[in-house]
Amino acid sequence: LIYALLLSPEATLRTAQMTGLAQRVDAGISEKTAALFPDVSVAAAHARLPMVNVALGALRQLTEPQFAQFSQTLQWLIKSDDQIELFEFVLQKIIQHHLEPQFTQAQPPVIQYYTIKPLVPDCIVILSALAHVGSSDAAEIGKAFETGLPYLRVSAGVFNLLPRGQCGVEQLAPALDKLMLSVPNIKKNLIEACAHTVGADGVIAESEAELLRAIADTLDCPIPPFIPAE
Repeated sequence: LIYALLLSPEATLRTAQMTGLAQRVDAGISEKTAALFPDVSVAAAHARLPMVNVALGALRQLTEPQFAQFSQTLQWLIKSDDQIELFEFVLQKIIQHHLEPQFTQAQPPVIQYYTIKPLVPDCIVILSALAHVGSSDAAEIGKAFETGLPYLRVSAGVFNLLPRGQCGVEQLAPALDKLMLSVPNIKKNLIEACAHTVGADGVIAESEAELLRAIADTLDCPIPPFIPAE
């Protein structure tokens, strides 16, 4: 199911992906992936995260070698089109958060940041990304960013919305990695700011909900109750 969610809608690229997949996994897995794709590809966007949630329970039953192979194949499939799309980034973060600790015995992150000041640029990356995901209208994007910004509770400073090219997945990943090392109150304020950013126009698009879920999962911080989890 996870592999099927990542297959390209473009037939030529998808054929190449399936060829590569067949070389990396058991025949039964590649055949099931191909069989699932027609249904997965027409599923509504808002159904993607619930499908991932269903898969997580089964993925926890993998052995360590199976999970290692799954992780390697997942990374290859995400990179197979030479770009990381937003949903791929979201999926990657959710899988890492929920499964890697079980299989890798990774130690929990050690808190390094007790004040938000050194993390403000990273918070701005995240709020800007959410603002851009929610709209293509410059006024709406600016409104969303300005709505969420006060909830960071930064005492002073002028902080500007970043252009789309400066808050993509390449910038999101290191920003989240740093924020993982902050105290819970910083994370709580950031999630609240994120929630108000996506809720600024009263409509939460699937892409906004997916990115918000990935941010909340990565920071191990619950989504505020007025924002739907799916």
